[in-house]
Amino acid sequence: MSEVLNVEQVLEKLKNTLGDAMLSYEIREYTMGVKRQRKLYEIWAEIDKDAFRKAVETIFAIDYPHLHFITGEDTGGEVIKMIYSFGIFHTRPWGEISITLKFDLPKSNLILPTITDLMMGAETNEREIREMLGVEFDGLKNKRHLFLPDDWPEGKYPWRRDEYGVEDMIKHTHKSVKEIRKERGESG
Repeated sequence: MSEVLNVEQVLEKLKNTLGDAMLSYEIREYTMGVKRQRKLYEIWAEIDKDAFRKAVETIFAIDYPHLHFITGEDTGGEVIKMIYSFGIFHTRPWGEISITLKFDLPKSNLILPTITDLMMGAETNEREIREMLGVEFDGLKNKRHLFLPDDWPEGKYPWRRDEYGVEDMIKHTHKSVKEIRKERGESG
């Protein structure tokens, strides 16, 4: 087991490794319990997208993490806002520290390195983000659709605001993609 650090020490390691690539950060503290109160800690860090892999490797060097989630959001602009959340020291009762990394990924270059070489369990999350937002994960071996049908049109991403709107998708949920294409007069 690795050395157990407190939240300030973990933040310091991230700051030292990332330097100016750590754009902003915040420590959040939560009190849980009534009779026996305990504190839980989170680090929220906004980083430069080019420091993403280095940040993840730093987390792995501190302690093998639990992956909480990977998600992304298209707010309608020129970037996808990516969020990765990890928990370290999760084997210690009430000792887990959550680390959430946030960064902007330009729609003109939606490529990130996979973290499946560090943690195989990230594959499902990366496949979901790939098919729903169009982010490519360099090194991801399994690129099959996870939720969308196999005949889903290339280049159409349900969570993107610059694609078919929600109304259009809901209106046609009972139809296959082939049926919708035929109705629109599209080939294929």
